[in-house]
Amino acid sequence: MPTTTRSQRRRQPARSAQQRRTGVQSSRHFAPPDYTRDYEDVRRDLSMIAIIGVLLFVGIIGLSFVI
Repeated sequence: MPTTTRSQRRRQPARSAQQRRTGVQSSRHFAPPDYTRDYEDVRRDLSMIAIIGVLLFVGIIGLSFVI
């Protein structure tokens, strides 16, 4: 009969820590993509929405004093 228990045998990793560390590193390093040009239209639209929203809010406040 083996000296190790069944739970101890199950917990042993299939690969050692040394094998895992060497396989993770990659020789290629990619720069993250630049999305600034892709989102120019979105930024412009959101700023227009914010400006229109502020103007409407000010208009509502102004009308509340008049009416």
